[in-house]
Amino acid sequence: MKRLLYLLLAISLLAGCRKETTTTVQISGPNSTVDKQGTGQSAHQLLAADTYTVLNIDIQYTPGMRPQDQSVSNLVSFLNTYLNKPGGINVTLTPVGSMGMATVGLQDVVNYEDKNRTVYTSGNSIGVWILFADADYTTANVGGVSFWNTSMVIFEKTIQARTGGIGQASRTKVESGTMMHEFGHLLGLVNLGTPMVKAHEDPSHTSHCSNTNCLMYYATQTSGLMNTNSLPALDADCVNDLHANGGK
Repeated sequence: MKRLLYLLLAISLLAGCRKETTTTVQISGPNSTVDKQGTGQSAHQLLAADTYTVLNIDIQYTPGMRPQDQSVSNLVSFLNTYLNKPGGINVTLTPVGSMGMATVGLQDVVNYEDKNRTVYTSGNSIGVWILFADADYTTANVGGVSFWNTSMVIFEKTIQARTGGIGQASRTKVESGTMMHEFGHLLGLVNLGTPMVKAHEDPSHTSHCSNTNCLMYYATQTSGLMNTNSLPALDADCVNDLHANGGK
């Protein structure tokens, strides 16, 4: 019998963001004990260089859902700002098959990862898997979900439908902000594996920052992404948390 874990996840909504706990799911796939821990549990390992000196990110994209090159560059720049990875941050973009469903739930994404993920944590390298999906989430207007400790899915079909038009935010901005916000949860923000130096968690929206101008504010997807303003950044409290947990 395969071991079961409660899967913690953080969901980015195009009308806000929230963290949820799912029912149990079966663990399967290579390196499952390393790459299938709770969200935020590898925060220090992602931030610091004492365990892993290299970060390998595999962005898998379904047909028609390849992220914009600038979005990927923005994510790498964000990570280079806060992560101590002297061996480098490497990104590969890999085309994969369609999910085959118009709407998917978390278990569908987990099953898809088990079948398609190839980059895992090994040796001196920690691996992160990002899927750009050709499906919407079962909860309306969800732009992204971070789950396990090294996984996330971006609902690119949803993002493309709501960006790039007159008066809408650019696709690059929303892709970038969604990936950065979800990676923030993998890095343990807020109070999700990275301890707070000073209390700043929103009591009404756990694992999110109380600063309305911060990237990790729960409603970032409304106030910071779905408009024509610039991308929000991490505030000083979030930056201090990352630094204290091994980041730059």
